[in-house]
Amino acid sequence: MSLEHDVEFPIIKHFLDIGNRSLLIMGESGTGKKTLSLDLAKNVAKDYNIYFITGNKKPEMMYTWYPWIKPFIPPENIIEISSNELISSDPNFLLAEMINRISSTVITIDDPFVSEEKSKKPFIIIDIWDSLTGEFSPQLKMYAEKIVTSLADKHNGFIVFLSDNEEHSSLEQLVDGVIQTTKLYTDNSMMREIVIKKLMGMSIQTSKIPFSFKNGKLNIFSSFSHFKGEPKKFEPIIDSKDRFSTGNLNFDVKSGGGLKKGTVIGIEIDPDVDRYAFVPFLLPLVLNFISQGHSSLISLSSDQNAESYLDHISPHVDDQKLLENLRLYCHTFGEVKSKIIVDRGEEQNFESAHNLWLESYIELKQKQTPLLMLVDYSFIELGYRDNLNSILKAMIENTRIIRHNKDLMIMTSRPGFQTLDVMKSACDVHFKIFNHNGCTFISTEKPKLFYSNIQTDSSLGYPQLRFTDIS
Repeated sequence: MSLEHDVEFPIIKHFLDIGNRSLLIMGESGTGKKTLSLDLAKNVAKDYNIYFITGNKKPEMMYTWYPWIKPFIPPENIIEISSNELISSDPNFLLAEMINRISSTVITIDDPFVSEEKSKKPFIIIDIWDSLTGEFSPQLKMYAEKIVTSLADKHNGFIVFLSDNEEHSSLEQLVDGVIQTTKLYTDNSMMREIVIKKLMGMSIQTSKIPFSFKNGKLNIFSSFSHFKGEPKKFEPIIDSKDRFSTGNLNFDVKSGGGLKKGTVIGIEIDPDVDRYAFVPFLLPLVLNFISQGHSSLISLSSDQNAESYLDHISPHVDDQKLLENLRLYCHTFGEVKSKIIVDRGEEQNFESAHNLWLESYIELKQKQTPLLMLVDYSFIELGYRDNLNSILKAMIENTRIIRHNKDLMIMTSRPGFQTLDVMKSACDVHFKIFNHNGCTFISTEKPKLFYSNIQTDSSLGYPQLRFTDIS
């Protein structure tokens, strides 16, 4: 979900709808308080007149920084209190001046002779609260908090306080909601989060919500979704001379033009990640190979039904191309109906099973076209516990074959498996897929290319990844 596309921040929208009147957004400078408040205002602008009270930020400056606010915040609603006023020695004058500015601008909604537009409820964002109250005594500060919040009640409106100061014990108790914006630093990257501390009248399922900025707007990350939509045929993206396309134009751009031929890709996936995340990641890649007449050899885990896996692929490509170019290597369930499926059988010896795998590889390579090899080695390790040395040896052997033949290999493993360490060492590109506060992310660990939230994009009639960078 992204507010960039006019999708509402539903938990805050509901917070307003149930009759709350005030919100404190606090956090260090640069964490997104102002952008968050303006995005919230944008999503309620049809019901509210938006006012922004600032210090030394003229409308022209605000429109330069946030050009998207111009349709819902007219120049006269950007109320500037200058630095000369803010440094006045009389705190009572400052408080009275701000209240007068608000009161003279906001028109009471009960007046039947004003236009419908002007009779909207006021939504007031105060960007100068720290500057205004910095020199107030504790008693005057509490008085100021009470009188300003009462303005929202008087006009049936809503008021937002923005503050860099995270110590607001009295204001936190007075307002209906408290949100904190923060920054987290991991692996040389920065992630922003909204921390929900209080929302009156609401059950908070998730207290931390990751987000990013794009084009000066807020992008709220959401949990991973499965494909929903009418399946359509896949339109191949032709490979370049030196690179295989991922089948996803956006992914091609992020990976530097696609995946280099003769490359081994490692995917480290955390145990708590939805296994469906592999579908929008790998399905376009498989479809792009098959659609161009290339081959795909896929090893399924022991608990995956090959016929069900085939159901993900078959709606998007011709049956003849599937038959010629795809092999699913697995332990089968019941009767095998497709020649595409290679039964691994009941053989408990890994070396015998691996020989069968190599036979399938040789069969597909007789067409003398590029081949995509997909293997989840954590499930191989799980299925052949007593043959670990043979598995690790086969991993290295397969990487040599792939590089020699200029094919493409995708190998996967998980934390806690010994195959993960070998995968990290053997691969040319190392992706990591993990969850953070209910959202799924992908990062390139080797080399450092990008760090993004991932979602399912179904707009083309098949699932593919949509990327939103964290910064």
